[in-house]
Amino acid sequence: MKRIKKFISAVLCGTVLAATLVSPVSALTFPDVEDDPTVSWAKDAINSMTDLGYIKGYEDGTFQPQRAVSKIETLLLMARILGVEDEDYTQSVDWANSEYSATVNAINTTYVDELCFLMYFGVIDLTDLRNYASSANANTSLLRWQAAYLISKLSGRESDANQAILDPSTYSDYDSIPEEARSYVAYATNMGLMNGMGDDDNGNDYFSPETTLTRAQMATLLNRMIDKMDRYTVSGTVTYADELTYDFSLEDSSGTETDYEADSSTLVKINGAGSSFEDIEAGSEAMLTYTFGSIRMIECIPGQQETSIYGVVVQTSDNAGGQQITIRDNEDQSNTATYTFDRNCTYDIKGTRGAFGDIKIGNCVRLVLSGSAITECYVVENTFYQTGEFVEVSSGSSNTSYITIINDDGEEETLTLSTNGVDVNRNGSTSSLRELVSGDTLSLRVYYGKVTAVTATSETTDGVGTIREIVLSDSPEITLEINGRLETYSMTSNTQVKVNNVDATIYDLRPGNAATVVIDGNSIASIESSATASTGKTAAAGQVASINTTLRVITITNASGGSETIYYDANTTFLRASTGRSATAKDVVEGSNINATGSDSTGYFVATIIIVD
Repeated sequence: MKRIKKFISAVLCGTVLAATLVSPVSALTFPDVEDDPTVSWAKDAINSMTDLGYIKGYEDGTFQPQRAVSKIETLLLMARILGVEDEDYTQSVDWANSEYSATVNAINTTYVDELCFLMYFGVIDLTDLRNYASSANANTSLLRWQAAYLISKLSGRESDANQAILDPSTYSDYDSIPEEARSYVAYATNMGLMNGMGDDDNGNDYFSPETTLTRAQMATLLNRMIDKMDRYTVSGTVTYADELTYDFSLEDSSGTETDYEADSSTLVKINGAGSSFEDIEAGSEAMLTYTFGSIRMIECIPGQQETSIYGVVVQTSDNAGGQQITIRDNEDQSNTATYTFDRNCTYDIKGTRGAFGDIKIGNCVRLVLSGSAITECYVVENTFYQTGEFVEVSSGSSNTSYITIINDDGEEETLTLSTNGVDVNRNGSTSSLRELVSGDTLSLRVYYGKVTAVTATSETTDGVGTIREIVLSDSPEITLEINGRLETYSMTSNTQVKVNNVDATIYDLRPGNAATVVIDGNSIASIESSATASTGKTAAAGQVASINTTLRVITITNASGGSETIYYDANTTFLRASTGRSATAKDVVEGSNINATGSDSTGYFVATIIIVD
């Protein structure tokens, strides 16, 4: 595992525009630091920062600790502390430039790498770029309140800074601190990054927000930030990622797997582009940036997608271009393709380890490709069987269809379906592909790489429970509470639905109603719902909390603060309260008030008239 506790890259800073910097020297050689008692409080920080190469002296051998620091110098220092010149971030800088260079170049600056890097990490935005790096502002002196603002953003905890509250008693010049900067001053003070400038005439500490920041103060401020930030990186290959819990694991170069935990505030970059945690794929190369003991950013490069293809060997060759193989589709002899073997390719000849020379014309082969190179080559029987759990059937281009299963190794595997038709048998009876349901146990007959027959079995169980949630989509789902446990099942076009012994559809089901179900695999084969007994309810009124026009259901908050559900149907009349004229369900919006009359004889309240305010 790679861990960088401190920053060892050679970086240059100092007064960028006013002087030419000399080679690194020890801070102890600066007479204006060593011999000036007024900056003794900053001596250790200056020593540390100059020894690390972050801030250097002038060619005359002085440090000039009292000299004001400009805004652009501050941004350059921030970028270097964040790692812009560290070897670990070479790729990150390239990505940052690709994303932000056009924006940064618009302000006519020579510090493109540093500014793009700060934008990449979310430290500065376009407004900050203009305020601190544009030609009009870059060379102006940085004020102390601006330093508090920037150091808070550099920490990566701007949300914490925004919520910080500055007690008026903390600094006697509280009223002089710009209102928009007070939370940042509070954060920088609470973190121990900045403090007051001493006591005023009344013995009270003051902040002096409009005072310029000196080189001595900047050295002290950044030295504190380095210690508290404790930035380091961890690299490895993603082996697991859970988008719900933000848990994931990395395997390092030694093969050791370690668990990590991010959170919703963690920045995620995929190939340098802003992304989200749910887009992180197993097999991706990842680098984590830690600051303040937590993961600040995850940068990922997705691994090369491995694909498997089957075919009949037409030709093999071994020449200057490498070892190659040409295969064709058994069902379309005009469909041929040639691939090159990776030099480290492994060969399996019908279960026995082999070599390139063992491949014969007419063999049925399965080639595993990483990118365009063959990394694994299997010579297989013309006909073999594959087992697993059914996931889905999907369609591709050129009239090609696929079946996806979870194989015996627990991995998803997709196989091509024969264009000549597939024989399907489910639970001992002739069936079709569309009747397969999630969770079915499958045995696939594969002939020259194409699935020609499917034998499916399923476990059917009965259950009695209560409908808790209905999700309407291209793949509808229903959540049932059975024996105190919530279980979610899919519903298919073949699911039989009855309500009060009458044939119905999923649109007639209602949360809260009892249901008797037949569960087939992970799907509902049939569901019979019965409405609860009538309470005699004939009216409901309140403010609309939500409306679902698909389910034809309105949720309101009544006068007592409780929640009530109102259903409507094609026979419901909508009226406007102000005019008495007709309205529609589209006129019912969140926040509007409604009065409804109707009946709950079916077990749930169905409105006959809804009056909309």
